[in-house]
Amino acid sequence: MRRRGAVAAALLFACVGCTKKEPRAPGRVVTLDTEVRGLSGLTVDDHGAFWAPGEDGDAVVRIDPKTFGVTRYPVGGGPDKTDLEAMAWVDGTRFVLGTETQEKGRLRDVVVDGRLGDGRFMVAPIGHLDYARWQLTAPDNDGLEGICHVDGLLILATELVERQRGRRWAPVGMFDPKTQTWTAHRVALTSKTGKLAAMSCRVVDGSIVALAVERHFEVSRLLRFNLARGPEGQWIEPTVAADLSKLISPLPNFEGLVWMKDGSAILLTDNKYRGSVDKPSRLYFIPASAIR
Repeated sequence: MRRRGAVAAALLFACVGCTKKEPRAPGRVVTLDTEVRGLSGLTVDDHGAFWAPGEDGDAVVRIDPKTFGVTRYPVGGGPDKTDLEAMAWVDGTRFVLGTETQEKGRLRDVVVDGRLGDGRFMVAPIGHLDYARWQLTAPDNDGLEGICHVDGLLILATELVERQRGRRWAPVGMFDPKTQTWTAHRVALTSKTGKLAAMSCRVVDGSIVALAVERHFEVSRLLRFNLARGPEGQWIEPTVAADLSKLISPLPNFEGLVWMKDGSAILLTDNKYRGSVDKPSRLYFIPASAIR
């Protein structure tokens, strides 16, 4: 009995500090070495490099596609007290970004242009998304969580929720620069609590198809849906392409997404919650075989 007790005690002391679980996922998980907190949004440029904004609005990072080394670029310009929440590559060193603020009851959020030059990432407002198109106002800390620049169109996913027809819907706006017109789409949410937290878009057989993250604590899903062109808003029924809560453990807060041409997805974690950081930012590589 003494020997068994001694072994148990030894095991107990050996496990001090080993309560943190290593990520379990169907593909590779890469831990990023960066001091930038709360990465939110993810995009890929024509060289394969990944880019993500820090939600505090003071920095943007470039992630090398081979070494995963992180380069920080300070942000200049842009509105005060504005968080950067979504990012899409346009061309060269030009990007567009979605934002949010802590102001309650907002009627709109700003879309900014971002350009890299002389070691800095300069941003400037180029427009806004008006929530009145869905008869909504934005609460604090909810805003433009996903952004795509695809086939000459700008598509923005919001974290807001509209209740219509006895269901929960996520507002998704489409802007056509050629006609200067907005289209107000609604995408059905598939859970009782989830909201859209990231989005990536591609042209598939001539149609614009989006892959988006729906998440809220224990809820984490990839949704796939088609977006119609033109001025008429659609009530869109998505397909659950993957239930991340069944594939990944422990379940992090995903706020960045890139849908690759081979059908795989790369997810970025936001490691900041209520001002505190307790884990590093990570990239999760989800193989196409895990996505319906």
